[in-house]
Amino acid sequence: MKHNRIYLNESDNRVYIDTYIANAKEKRDAILVIPGGGYSVVCTDREGEPVALDFFAKGYNTFVLNYRCGKEGDVYPCQLLDAASAMIYIREHSEEFSINPKRVFAVGFSAGGHLCGSLATMFSYDEMKEAYGDKHPMIRPTGAILSYPVIMARENTHEGTFNRLLGKPISQYTDEEVKRFSIDTAVSESSAPMFIWHTAEDKTVPVEGSLRLGIALTNNQIPFRLSVFPNGPHGIALANKVTEFSNPAMIQPLAECWTKEADEWMRTLADYEF
Repeated sequence: MKHNRIYLNESDNRVYIDTYIANAKEKRDAILVIPGGGYSVVCTDREGEPVALDFFAKGYNTFVLNYRCGKEGDVYPCQLLDAASAMIYIREHSEEFSINPKRVFAVGFSAGGHLCGSLATMFSYDEMKEAYGDKHPMIRPTGAILSYPVIMARENTHEGTFNRLLGKPISQYTDEEVKRFSIDTAVSESSAPMFIWHTAEDKTVPVEGSLRLGIALTNNQIPFRLSVFPNGPHGIALANKVTEFSNPAMIQPLAECWTKEADEWMRTLADYEF
């Protein structure tokens, strides 16, 4: 396996991808892994490399994103620009990475799930067209896996995530902002297919957002799969001993199957013709 770090922003060394590339020359599908952290930190220890290695073992070449957050001024659209730059870079270097550029997926966790969902729904926003021009369709993943994601910029959400994303208290959001930055109301007929999983016991990011997203995808005829597991706190990552980190509650045998189910789901999706 080839493991390298590639910096994506010449003016900020916080923006990079770590690569996990098979030595074999046969082309693989690819996955961009987007850790969470409430747009305050990037939790690569639990939701980065362990996830990348799991999907690498399933036959994917994988990339872990580190994006801007946690400092004054780290507000929208910087995180989405970082994730978009990663998607475009991966596709433009598909020969180097031995991947099929039409089959580049993304998986995100918590706030990283919001960022992953933003790639899937907001790739054609004016900000993205201005930044990337005709390349903006390359931002959209072939399919997006949202893991206990933050979805709604309104009630029953994780307020801190959106406060840091937009740089102001949620009480100051306009109706337009709520609609633009809530993944469920950003869904359109051009959005990427999605695999969503959550736990019913999640007290940090309520499952309601994932349920509303499923309804929005249905209304827009976007293929999706939604799995709600009965047990487990927020942040269970792989839901097994690999990401337990001395907290037995993070081991959830029923939820551990999500990577296998996501792998099976991705293999059913058609190539993305961007």
